[in-house]
This record gives sequence, structure tokens and C-alpha cells, in this order.
Amino acid sequence: MFSWTVKIILAYIAVTGGPNTHEYCSRFVGSYLACPAQHEHELVVCCNGGPLPMETALLFHTIGSVQFFPRKNDPGYDITAYQDVASRFKCDMMVCCGETCHFHREGWLKRYVESWEKYGEGMYGTFSSNLVRPHLNTTGFCVDPKYLLGSPRPRNRIDRYDFEHGRMSLWKRITLLGGVARLVTFDGCYDVPQWRYPEKILWKDDQTNCLMLCSHTQRFAEADTETQIKWRKGADRVL
Repeated sequence: MFSWTVKIILAYIAVTGGPNTHEYCSRFVGSYLACPAQHEHELVVCCNGGPLPMETALLFHTIGSVQFFPRKNDPGYDITAYQDVASRFKCDMMVCCGETCHFHREGWLKRYVESWEKYGEGMYGTFSSNLVRPHLNTTGFCVDPKYLLGSPRPRNRIDRYDFEHGRMSLWKRITLLGGVARLVTFDGCYDVPQWRYPEKILWKDDQTNCLMLCSHTQRFAEADTETQIKWRKGADRVL
């Protein structure tokens, strides 16, 4: 546990009117209930595109306490949504989950907290890759909200991906400001030179060392062996 009082928000993106949104939200809620976070937090559902349809919103009421944050969608997609949540809901730590994120093992939030307490504030990624350049994937990550608010707001799709793996991506900005950027798994916490070292992470084996799963892990799991080898080599490549 933290030696000081800390407020944690779990921000989950739900795309209002999305073709698979109800299915994704149902899976998220089911996994959230089946895999306890093991640390106190508040859940904010960020509805990109306005209020969710009633049948989808009702899924979250099985959780209990939840806040909905309807907003207009924009070219920043999930990134600007996270920034808006950080601006609207005050907290010390924010776990950001894209729409396809879901859990497969209990204690996922506890691992973020343990790592934060040991290494300090910054960005703790769930998925890592060396595609384009080394980066922590922004589909699912934990961050001090001040770094989201202090970063330029993406204005288009290119900006959104630069935020993730550009030359001045979020993790690089954070380290330049004195924060840390680490990959967190169920079995460890790793600095940038080691981001592709752990076993069973993104695009490696069964990927069960990841604190959560998403569309990227699902596509890998469903791919043929040749494709899996290609994807892993791409993510592991030395630049």
C-alpha cells in the first residue's frame, strides 16, 4: 500500500455508436468483476461521441460505483479522451484503458501500485514494442495525469500516433522531465533497455504476463504461426 493517500482513477474508453462497443464493454465489465484489481480506485467511463445507449450503459451498473463522462469525439481519439478525463477528474494516478482492454488475472492494479511506490511517478506501460521505435503502447497504461495535461493535444491521427511512438512521445517527455517510464508485468517492472526481455508479454508466447489484454493481443493469439513469428520479430527488433 502507498505510504501516503493517493487517488486512482481507471479511465475506460467506450466509443458511442461503435460497431463492437456493446461487446467490448460487456467483456470489460465481465473481466473487471472476475479479476479484482486488489486496490481501491474509481472507474470513469469516457464515452467518446456522447452518452452511451441505455443497454450498454446498464452493463456498468453491475459494477456499482461508476461515473460516465460523455464527450465529443475528435481526431485525438483515446489520447484526447484521457487528457479530458485528467482535466475533469482530479487524481494522483490514472490507469488508461482503450475500448478493447480487458483483464485476465486478479491483482492487475496492485502491480501498477507496487511499481509506482518502488520507482516513483511517471508512466507504467502494459505493452511494449520496438516497432517504429521503442515505445510503451498507449492502448493500456498507467500515468501521473500531470504528464497527460502537460503534453500537446493531438489534432489528427498522425499526432495521435506520434504521442505513442514519435520522437517526442509521452514516455520520452516524461523521462526528460525527471519521471520514470517502465514496463510492468505480473512478474516484474522493467526499464527501457529491457522492455522486450520478459517472457509472455505482447506478441510473445501466450502473453499472460501482460496486466491486461486488448485487440493487439487477441489478433496475435488468433494468428497463424508464421504471422506470430513475424510480429514478434518486428516488436523485438534492435534499432
